[in-house]
Parts: sequence; C-alpha cells; structure tokens
Amino acid sequence: MPVNIIPPQPWNGRSDPEDGANALRLHHLAGRADTSRAVIGFASDAGVARNKGRIGAHEGPSALRKAMAGLAAPANATHFADLGDIEVQGDDLEAGQAALSAALRDRLSEFERIIVLGGGHETAFASYSGLAQAFPNKRIGIINLDAHLDLRLPGANGPSSGTPFAQIRALDPEKFDYLCIGVAEESNTQALMDRAREWNAGIVPDHALIADKHAADDAVSAIIGRSDLVYLTIDIDVLPHYQAPGVSAPAARGVPFETIEHLVSAVLAECRKTATPFPLADIVELSPPHDMQGVTAKSAALLARQLLFL
Repeated sequence: MPVNIIPPQPWNGRSDPEDGANALRLHHLAGRADTSRAVIGFASDAGVARNKGRIGAHEGPSALRKAMAGLAAPANATHFADLGDIEVQGDDLEAGQAALSAALRDRLSEFERIIVLGGGHETAFASYSGLAQAFPNKRIGIINLDAHLDLRLPGANGPSSGTPFAQIRALDPEKFDYLCIGVAEESNTQALMDRAREWNAGIVPDHALIADKHAADDAVSAIIGRSDLVYLTIDIDVLPHYQAPGVSAPAARGVPFETIEHLVSAVLAECRKTATPFPLADIVELSPPHDMQGVTAKSAALLARQLLFL
C-alpha cells in the first residue's frame, strides 16, 4: 500500500511524582480526545527525494514527539490529542498528501488547532488543502517561516518539497496570499524571486530579521488583518545550521531561534487581537539521520510546545 495509517502510540518520558501534581511534562498531557488541540504526523521522504535533498524527513514525526515528550508543561496547560501518523511509502507522495488533506478536512471541525509534524515541506500542500476543504470560501493567509520560497513549478518528477506554494496558488490564484519570512537570497534563484514578485508574495529577508527581530511584524499584522483564517508553516531549516543541523538543506546563516520564537508569538498575539482563527500549523523538514545530538528535534519541539499551548 502506498499510504499507511499509523494509530497513535503511547508517549513516554521522565516523571517526578515526588514533586507533586504540577510536575507535569508533555507526555503526561498527550493522548486525550476530549480537548481542543491535537497533533498529527506526516512521515514522508518522497518530496525531499524528488527535490534532490537529503532524505530523512520520514523519521521526523517520531523524533519530534520524542523531543516534545520530556518538555515541562506550561502552567495551566490542558491535554492534547495525538491523531497518529500518515506514512508515505515509497514515492507515492500524491496519495499521502490526499490522505493527510482528508484527515485534516475531517478533524478540523473537532479541534480548535491542529499541529502537523512533518515530513518535508511537501506537507504544506496537504495541510493547506485540508484547511481549505474544511473552511471553503474563507480567505486563508499563509505565513511561511523559511529560508526558501518553495515556489518551484512541478517538473518531470512531479510535485516535491520545493513546489508546495506554487501548487497552492494553482488551486485558486485569486485567493493566494503568501508571506515568506526568513528568505535567504543565496538559496532562491532569480526565477523564484521574480515569480514571488509576479504573484505578489510578501518577502522578509533573513538579513532584515538578523538586524531587527521586529522586521516582519508589520507584514504579519497586515496579512492577518486581511485574512479569515491563518495557516502558519515552519520549515526548521530557517534556523542557523548550529541550531538546526538535521534538515535537508542546513542554513549557513539562518535566522536566530529567539527571532523565530518572537515571530510565532507575534502571529499568535495578532490572531488573538483581531479574533482571527488560527486552526492549523505545521513544522517540517526535521531529518533525524542528520541531527547530531538531537539538536534540531529539540529546537522544533520548543516551537511545537509554543504552538500547542499559547
């Protein structure tokens, strides 16, 4: 079978019962169905392989859960559900994307927010498609924290981890509203930069964010202000190589982790301020076989915790 549906597995981690009832870690909160937040995994190497990158993202969801499990729970944190994994076997990426899209379409009515644990950035096309099906006729603002625009046109090998936002635009060009934050000039050809301008995509370069962590704040406020829903996608390769070595394409420069944390907080705060729903986010490109000492998984886990509980 090209797609395998893997049921949720038990979360495990350190326990400190001697410290009382509030000595909770995320593994103590995982697995409940009667809650407003959930995670789902997309185990796929197909998009990265088609994009000629370093494979390993298939193992990302499992490694990210493991890194999340031992993190201390925030004050007053509630339980969250685990919806299991959709596993792409071999090269049948399209079947995997269709399965994730359908799962999100069906489950977004049950949860206030779902966090997708990728997978390569091919995850984004499935994430957006499921959100658009769950909320038809809504204007969705796409915020991508990423060194790469991922606006390539599908080639002979078909869609890949480099094509998701071109695919999303093709669904409905008039509704396409895309902001990419952390763009590295050296990692995007002139053809991609020209396409971004032609399609009115917003771009905030990595240099601007290194100089000022607030450089994207106005752009974030603007896209949220004109959107009915917000979809946030985080490609962990936006971070510097020393904070995210375990990705398909490590960044020589990257955007500092504290700036990425600020941007996630800014998106969440602006959505609360404007009462704009934020039902879906994903974290992608974690590649455990290349992740020395689990540093990348730990970085991604902190962002996942932020998205789950804030």
